[in-house]
Amino acid sequence: MCVVLVFLNIEKEVGGSMEDFRGGEETSMKNDDLENNYKEGEQASRNAIEEKRIERSEDSDEVEAHGWCLLPKRTYDAIKQNKGESWREIDYQSLQQESPKGNTVLHVAALYGNDRCVERILEICPAAELLRVRNGNGDTPLHVAARAGKISTLHKLVAPLLRNPKQAELAILTTNNLRNTLFHEALLNGHKDVMEILDSSPDFRNWVEENVFIMKNGQGKSVLNLAFEKGYEDIVDDVLTRVVPVLGTKLLHSFQLPPTTYFL
Repeated sequence: MCVVLVFLNIEKEVGGSMEDFRGGEETSMKNDDLENNYKEGEQASRNAIEEKRIERSEDSDEVEAHGWCLLPKRTYDAIKQNKGESWREIDYQSLQQESPKGNTVLHVAALYGNDRCVERILEICPAAELLRVRNGNGDTPLHVAARAGKISTLHKLVAPLLRNPKQAELAILTTNNLRNTLFHEALLNGHKDVMEILDSSPDFRNWVEENVFIMKNGQGKSVLNLAFEKGYEDIVDDVLTRVVPVLGTKLLHSFQLPPTTYFL
């Protein structure tokens, strides 16, 4: 009889073209709500609460009834605790399975910022295949890592995508049920250092700034709107300096920024 993953019954969570890549508050879910069917406007709980719910769900009747068997609980615990052996019992079959609320092993590794496990997962299974998997909240592993502020993990997730611009485009443009991109989720949760992943490639940076940053979420806010509201002046100044010459001032109205902001 297989041992089930403890995360399986969690009730709260854990354009343009990129053809020339070179190189490789607002409503938002918290990562402790990885398996919560959230409602717009609800406040998310904290990771400590989620971990308690994870432990309580380990032997639930619902888990047994569904017969889930992703990998042993000890492996889940190792992923969570960033232990060196956390990836050893992960195989292609386990990576294809999802919890009842749509989470994969990669979602969990992204939640806890387990970079070595993420690397191993992406060695076994193509990034394009896993990074567009959306859980019940519509979150991909990219959303989960961004929301948690796991920037080094985001670097690991994005790097293989840059080898295939079209796949990268599809993954980065994916939004969750709140229509948030990974950048929306990061800024909504105070992780402005998400911008560091743009350094992966000059072409990647240009494409994101010219396409993703103008996308509006379910509340009509673009990434640049959020940066302005959060007081991240360095981000606003940096982006506008490059975007204005390319897109023109008319398109900047889509950012809904005060007119004086255009020429900071």
